[in-house]
Amino acid sequence: MIRQVFQPLVNRFCIPRPTLVEWQKCIKNEKLKNWRATHLEYLREQVEVENQTKLELSQKGVLVDDLFSICVYLFLNNKRSVPTKDNFMREFRHFMLHPENSIEYQHDFAKRIWKEEVVDERKIRVGEYFNILKLIDTLTSFQYYVLLRVALKFVFEIYENENMMCKKGLIGKTWQELHMYDKAFSHKKLESYFKYEKIL
Repeated sequence: MIRQVFQPLVNRFCIPRPTLVEWQKCIKNEKLKNWRATHLEYLREQVEVENQTKLELSQKGVLVDDLFSICVYLFLNNKRSVPTKDNFMREFRHFMLHPENSIEYQHDFAKRIWKEEVVDERKIRVGEYFNILKLIDTLTSFQYYVLLRVALKFVFEIYENENMMCKKGLIGKTWQELHMYDKAFSHKKLESYFKYEKIL
C-alpha cells in the first residue's frame, strides 16, 4: 500500500521512499498541519495536474515526428532546462531553417531532421517546423512546460543510458556518433517512450 501511495512521487521527484514514509509518520504524530503535510499535499497535486495535462496533450494530436524534431533540437543545442516559450519558438525556427553546410549533414540522421526541398530551382535543406510552432503556440504555459520537460527527460535518458554527450550541432561528429544518434532517436524508441508518458 505504501509503495502505491508514494511511487508516483518517487518517480516524478526522485525523493527516496524512506524520506516520504518518515514525513508521513511525522504528519500523523503532530497535531497541527506542518511543512511536511503541506509539501506532500503540493507534490501530490503537482503529479495529478501533470497527469491531467498529459491527457490534454494526448488529445492535441502530437506526432512522433514532431517529438523527434523537438527532442533533437534540445539535444543538439545542449539544453538542460525548459526554455521559455518565446525563446523556444525563436531558436527552434532558426535551428530548423538554417542547418550548417558540412559533410555531417549528408548523414541519414541529419536527413531525418532537414529534408531537401527545391525552392527557386535550387535545392535547400529545411526542417519541419511550421506545424510544430503552430502546435506550441496553441499550448498553455503549463502544457508547454510538461511537454518540454518530458522531452528533456527523454534526452537526459539518452545521455545516461547511451553514455552520449553532445556538443552543439553536428559539425565534427563522426559517422559512428551520428549512427548512434540515429538509433537513440529512432521512431520506435520515441513512440514507446512518449506512449509510456501518456502523451501519445
